[in-house]
Amino acid sequence: MSRTEFEKICSLDDFIDEEGGLGLDPFGNARYDYRAIIEHARENNIDPIDMTVRELGQFVIVGA
Repeated sequence: MSRTEFEKICSLDDFIDEEGGLGLDPFGNARYDYRAIIEHARENNIDPIDMTVRELGQFVIVGA
């Protein structure tokens, strides 16, 4: 995931929060729990874009 993609996703997530949230992904392509990724990155003092595929694997949303 590139920094640009991550920033766009974070921006979309912030917008969704401001609008009261969503029950479903309107684009039909959600794959990661970005809030959990951000929390994990903060707790471990790392940049989310530096996470490995293996690390990101724990945040995959099953059934997405």
